[in-house]
Amino acid sequence: MATITLKLDTRRKNKNGEYPIVYSISHQSVSCTIPSGICIKESELYGDSKRMVRSIVANADEINAQLYDLLRKYQDKLASLTQKNKVAKMTASEIKHYLLTADDEVNDKTSFTDYAKRHIAKYSGNTRRNYEYTLRLLEEHFNGNVIFFNDITVGVLRDLEAEWGKTRGVSARSIHFRNIRTIFNRAIDDEVTNNYPFRKFKIKASHKDKDYMPVECMKKLMELEFPETEYLNRITKDMFLLSFYLCGVNFNDIFSWGKEVLQKNKIVFVRKKIAFHEPDEIKITLQPEAKAILQKYKGEKFLLNLAEKYNNNYDNLYGYMKHRIGKIGEKVGFPKLTMYYARYSWATYADQLGIDEKVISKSLGHTDQSVAGRHYISYDWSRTDEANRKVIDYVLAQ
Repeated sequence: MATITLKLDTRRKNKNGEYPIVYSISHQSVSCTIPSGICIKESELYGDSKRMVRSIVANADEINAQLYDLLRKYQDKLASLTQKNKVAKMTASEIKHYLLTADDEVNDKTSFTDYAKRHIAKYSGNTRRNYEYTLRLLEEHFNGNVIFFNDITVGVLRDLEAEWGKTRGVSARSIHFRNIRTIFNRAIDDEVTNNYPFRKFKIKASHKDKDYMPVECMKKLMELEFPETEYLNRITKDMFLLSFYLCGVNFNDIFSWGKEVLQKNKIVFVRKKIAFHEPDEIKITLQPEAKAILQKYKGEKFLLNLAEKYNNNYDNLYGYMKHRIGKIGEKVGFPKLTMYYARYSWATYADQLGIDEKVISKSLGHTDQSVAGRHYISYDWSRTDEANRKVIDYVLAQ
């Protein structure tokens, strides 16, 4: 007889000392699990199916209700299978697949093609062009026909892997597959489809060491001085460091900030790249180093006067800085320097200092993908401020 229960999977411990709560399917002496997306410590476990989490956990009642409601849904589906006398001929893995996909059906009102186009329209620049290219490749595979969500199966993804593998490297393929996966994730959130072929398809990635600027080179860059005549070099250096002092925030965001983002010595903003996903605001306290740069370039309408001097033309200014940042890197012993190294380096230094991965991720503006993180947990931004100060001091101490 097949059963499904809630349990704490103590075989898988994360870096925070937490274990995932899973739906455990047991059938014919074989077990498999469905993740719930919620992780807790053993001391936070109550253990009853209606009350898995103890009240010491924030929003415990909501978490318990969510877990139990989904358990009942799975149990109802399993009961339906049992009544149809199908369970005996199925494996535990097949039961799991049924529970996850039983509601799947082709959505005749919204195709993958139409939904993808609406999703892509929210982006701009290179991100938009990358998504548009991915969609073109998919449409070529389907001979120009309208693509429905259920048309994209695990088999189709494997066919695309083989097809694209003839002309594209691992990194290029992974970009297209991640774009497709993102569209599926958004569509599921919008309840457009329940199909999710990526449960059984792993996106390959090229393995290379994460790159960052050696800390001694970062210290040299902080100390580097340019004469008044080298105005653009000074801007480039200052904007690179401003990004670093603000936990690696992208310059595209910095350039667009109005005065309203400055709130009681904090920068409060939403990343432009994911603004339409309705993420939480990022709240970073200004360290003295960042405050000095902002004062130096103080604007009237914008936080930085650069937006006013360059007529709010980000591409022009970024083009100037992109041309100069490598030359600045040469002066400090790191010739491959780009503006993005402010972000890469901040994250790497934080990791070297033993700062918790979740703090690093939130500080970089990443969206928490766990159910608990997205719906129940309010992040303490003082943890980011403490981490940021440690990172800056780490460089200054060199």
